[in-house]
Amino acid sequence: MNLYDFIGKRVRVHLYNREGIAVGTVTGRVADVAPAVEVSPGMKKDLVYVVDIETGSPDVPYQNSAGEANESWFAVQDIEVIEADKPRFFVN
Repeated sequence: MNLYDFIGKRVRVHLYNREGIAVGTVTGRVADVAPAVEVSPGMKKDLVYVVDIETGSPDVPYQNSAGEANESWFAVQDIEVIEADKPRFFVN
């Protein structure tokens, strides 16, 4: 799948803490992509910008590390495209 094919798709994002332990999931829609972003010295990742993020609880909105609500950048490796008529599979 081409990175730009993600734009407009509904996705499930798998969230991890800094130790790499899964802490949950959120869902949203991909609004933008950024290929080969240097996320740390010598490490590049393809990123997607997810908007309209839902946590599964209307009382607990998603807030990213910059304080913005219901939108954030995520690594492509942490998302899966949601398609109602197909079984769940990771995108990579």
